[in-house]
Amino acid sequence: MSLTIQRRILYGTVTAALLLAGVEGGLRVLVSETTWQTSWEKEDGLLLYRSRTYVGGPVDPKERARWRTGELVARASTSSVQHDGAVPWAVRTNAEGLREDHDGAGARRAERQYLALGDSWMFGVNAPQGQTLPDVLERGLPTALGVDSVEVINGGIPGANAFHMLRRWHYLRDKLDIDGLILGLPHNAPDADIPAARRAWYQAARGLPNFNSRIYRGLRWMLLPYTRPHYPDLLTLSEASDERAMTMADLGTILSDAKTRGIPVWLTLWPNDMMAAQNADMDFSSWLAPLKDDLTGYGGHALKARRCWGSKDTWHPSAIGYAAIGEVMISVMSQAEKRPTLTNTPCG
Repeated sequence: MSLTIQRRILYGTVTAALLLAGVEGGLRVLVSETTWQTSWEKEDGLLLYRSRTYVGGPVDPKERARWRTGELVARASTSSVQHDGAVPWAVRTNAEGLREDHDGAGARRAERQYLALGDSWMFGVNAPQGQTLPDVLERGLPTALGVDSVEVINGGIPGANAFHMLRRWHYLRDKLDIDGLILGLPHNAPDADIPAARRAWYQAARGLPNFNSRIYRGLRWMLLPYTRPHYPDLLTLSEASDERAMTMADLGTILSDAKTRGIPVWLTLWPNDMMAAQNADMDFSSWLAPLKDDLTGYGGHALKARRCWGSKDTWHPSAIGYAAIGEVMISVMSQAEKRPTLTNTPCG
């Protein structure tokens, strides 16, 4: 190849690169980062998504309203003190809306790193900062697993159901380098408008990878309608109106997605409230039957004693109760155990 041709190729390549860089720069000024993102790639900016957080328990109506609107713990970068009766509990969320003291969800901070997803129980309502279930696991797992350090990222969402857990999984899964996923069996049924939102969301969730280039995202946005749906097997309309079917479908989607990525998953089981905890035998077989083959382990604590629960709030555990659940899950995670019934050892 002659020197003249080589120079022309070089000049053409440089000119094309400069042109693309100019277009990319112009698009970054004119088009926001989220404009050409699909719905499953966006976070709401709030921890809550049409949530009915904290509707139970003896809570002051004005305080409950503030929970619903996200004024207290729903927003990212929040620091406040809540009260369970006269008992205070501090809560902080970081810039990603996670109940963590540090920002930067993508930074690996420990030898083993896990993500915990669930509702207000995983978030740790009634537990002061540093005493939630993920915090208990962080402190106990290093010795049990024989490693130097463990981080359990608290992705719990007050008031969440399985759909919210799935949305948060999609938002965080590519931002984190994790060795495992810890799910809490959700206490909350899907909201009335969730079936339609869920179906529309899944139908929009189509193939093609995503990375932060405006040119690529624009082309990808045009091509997405012609690609294979991300979740082609949607529930029928009759199934979508069934709360259990929806919950199981969303939990199953998280499990199958984690499995394809080689990520082990543990499921935390627990009673619904203090009254339900008094049942002699809580049967989880209908929940576990469709999920257990894809679970690395599962188990939980019955929380039968009064001291396991909040001072006035009988819908959420106390810090002592979260510690009891954590002890069980440390054993489950370190020994790959599966416990279909809840452990009934004393709290504390």
